[in-house]
Amino acid sequence: MMNFNEMNTIQKVDYLSDTLAECITAVRYVAYHQMNQGEQLQVKQDFHQALKAENIELTDEIIKAVEEEFSGSPLPSFLREYGYTVTQSREFTEAVEKLTEGRKVTIMKFNDFGWPVVMNTVIERLEVKPYAQYKESLKIVHKPKRKRTSYYNMILPNESLMVFDGWLNIDTDKLTNNVIKDDEHVTVKQSKFGSFDKQFMADALNTVGVNPIVQISL
Repeated sequence: MMNFNEMNTIQKVDYLSDTLAECITAVRYVAYHQMNQGEQLQVKQDFHQALKAENIELTDEIIKAVEEEFSGSPLPSFLREYGYTVTQSREFTEAVEKLTEGRKVTIMKFNDFGWPVVMNTVIERLEVKPYAQYKESLKIVHKPKRKRTSYYNMILPNESLMVFDGWLNIDTDKLTNNVIKDDEHVTVKQSKFGSFDKQFMADALNTVGVNPIVQISL
C-alpha cells in the first residue's frame, strides 16, 4: 500500500475520507449525523488514533481540499483538531527538552488579563499534564530572579509563549505603549495593543533581535 506522504492531494483526501468511514461503521453502521453524542465522540477519538498510528502529517492544502469536497462532513473539523493537537503536543515536548533544570531564561507571556509579562527566572522543572478541560497543558515551575520561593505558570492550548536563553533586559513599557503627551507636568501614554494581541509577540521578537529557544502558539 502506498505511503500517505507519497500520495498526491486527491489520493490523500480519499484516504482520509475512507478512514473516517471505517471508523464510523466500526462504531455503528449508520450515518454519522444519526449517531448520539457519545458515539460521535468515539468516532472522532478512533479517527484521530488511526491518523496517529500512521504518523499522518497534515497541511493546510490537504485540509482546504477536504473542506471543498466534504463541506457537510465532520471530516474537516476532525482534521483541524488533529492537526492542532499534534502541533501543540510537539511544541510542549520541545519545551520540556530544552528548558532543563537550572537554566536561566527570560519568559515572555500574557497574564490572565491579556497584558504582556516578562520574567527573568531559573527553570526548576516542566510537566505536560491535563488541566481543567484540556487534555494537555504545560506547567513551568521556576524561581524568578531575586525571589526565594518558586512559582509556576500553566500554559494552556492557544496561549502564546516565548522563552529566550539567559536573562534579557526587555523594556515592556516601551514595547507596549506610545507616549502621546510628555511635558513637565504629566506624561500620557497609550497602549499599542489590545489584550492577548499576538502582534506584541511579533514586535517583541523584532526588538529583542535574538531567536527564542521555545515558542508556543505564535
